[in-house]
Amino acid sequence: MKKKVLLIIFVFCLAFIFFGCPRDVSITYRTIKSVRVMLFSFDENGVFPYTDHFDPNELGIGIYPDSISESYELARSFSAINKVYAMKDPTQIAYTNSIESVNVITIYSFDAEHPAGSNVNDILLLLDDRGNTEETDINALSMEWYNLKFSVPPQNDSLQFEITGKITGDKEFDLKTELVILD
Repeated sequence: MKKKVLLIIFVFCLAFIFFGCPRDVSITYRTIKSVRVMLFSFDENGVFPYTDHFDPNELGIGIYPDSISESYELARSFSAINKVYAMKDPTQIAYTNSIESVNVITIYSFDAEHPAGSNVNDILLLLDDRGNTEETDINALSMEWYNLKFSVPPQNDSLQFEITGKITGDKEFDLKTELVILD
């Protein structure tokens, strides 16, 4: 009886090692080559980017990779688990660089404290994917993309921003959002 139990445990352990080893994993390395910027608003449901109608109380700026180069690396395992179970795609994504040193300059007067040509980083909040905001020093961040939300509404109807920054290890960028005239 004791030999049967040991044999069962041994077979179980051997099966676990054979079938339980990590599956093949591929890594996609993305390198940001260029950036695009967008002035957006939230719609009545809190969805962004919304560019059909701009709510002055719900404005944001997005800074996103525009051109990306990719390379792939595949790590093979000796496991048979991939053939036994249908699993999620084991692809991992890793960025090799980021967007940093972001400064947002208003082209038109935003409010009394931010006349034309002034930096508005101090009134921008970092916006996460769940719609939560947090105060931060945007210029000190290094991220793959940014969603920023204005903490105060503009006092003027013409909005356009010049956004400067750097792509790590590559080049600087200087872009303008489209001109938006509020209703």
